[in-house]
Amino acid sequence: MPKHEWKVNYAYQKSISYSQYSIYSQCNYRWYLEYIKKQRIFKPGINLTFGTSFHETLQEYLRIMFEESVKKSEEFNYAEYLKERMFINYKEDLANNKNEHFIKQEEFESFIQDGENIMDWLKKNRSKYFSTKSDKLIGIEIPIEQFVVDSIPNVIMIGSIDLIFYSKATNKYTIIDIKTSTRGWNDDDKKDKLKINQLLFYKSFYARALKIPVENVEVKFLVVKRRPFISEEFPTKWVQEIMPAQGTKKLKDALSDLESFVTNCFTPEAKYVEGKEYQKNFDGCKYCPFKDKDDLCTKK
Repeated sequence: MPKHEWKVNYAYQKSISYSQYSIYSQCNYRWYLEYIKKQRIFKPGINLTFGTSFHETLQEYLRIMFEESVKKSEEFNYAEYLKERMFINYKEDLANNKNEHFIKQEEFESFIQDGENIMDWLKKNRSKYFSTKSDKLIGIEIPIEQFVVDSIPNVIMIGSIDLIFYSKATNKYTIIDIKTSTRGWNDDDKKDKLKINQLLFYKSFYARALKIPVENVEVKFLVVKRRPFISEEFPTKWVQEIMPAQGTKKLKDALSDLESFVTNCFTPEAKYVEGKEYQKNFDGCKYCPFKDKDDLCTKK
């Protein structure tokens, strides 16, 4: 998929993303280091490479199905497409990692096989998740560009929505966010406020962009599993459909959380708030890119 050209004018505007909000929510100080002090550390990983490549493969499969024909989607060689995208995306990540390899060949090939297994299963069960008769594909990687707080209109949230469908029967839009996982989501994942808030933001902003009631937009996760639990006694599902709670209170709380991030970190002129102490959250140090950078962040 072509990368979107954001319309934000960086001469007087600042963009934020779900990723920024998520980092700030987990640790204010990490956000401060990455965005105010510009101390970003690129940490490549095969899960990220695979996630991007699988997104592109599934999206292309659905594009062919809805925009061309089901017959052509049946003929689509998703195995070759996935492999090609894996090599292209890995090459890009490799360049960003100073050409230092971060995965062995056998593991790389294993991820490709996992992706093929998921697509094989989805192809056989596509009617359970996608219907060309009742739904229309509105778009893939639909850009979102919306202000967050009235008093700070030049801080713009940007993002891309994986898939949007429209149902003529219900007159509703459905936003789908594709997530890749090893075994699937457990109860903690399904209740994770940060994960859910991403879709609630998109729900609100997409409704605002279309000038329609927010109730006319539904959101759900499509979680694909690389290594699902396989048992002879129970049917194996390589996909989880998860529709989070998205009522008025949940939506209000999510937007309030996002607004707090903006008002705490940006001035009315859309400048970073630098003259304040950003708190450290030591609970997240295990996965923090600065955990071994004592010159930038210590627990002292």
